[in-house]
Amino acid sequence: MTSKLLSECIGKKVELYGEGGISGYCGIVLEVENNLIKIEDKKTIRIINADMIAQVKIKKDQ
Repeated sequence: MTSKLLSECIGKKVELYGEGGISGYCGIVLEVENNLIKIEDKKTIRIINADMIAQVKIKKDQ
């Protein structure tokens, strides 16, 4: 996944899935730098390697 595409997600609620779609993370994208993504959910802030992401779901505003 490219940083340019992921940087469009900053401030949006997303679901990130690794290869195979088995494991995933849900949260708000705070920052994208090089190949790292920082997302925040209710209890944690995670830094995820963008090279491991196979799918991104962006939640629509309701």
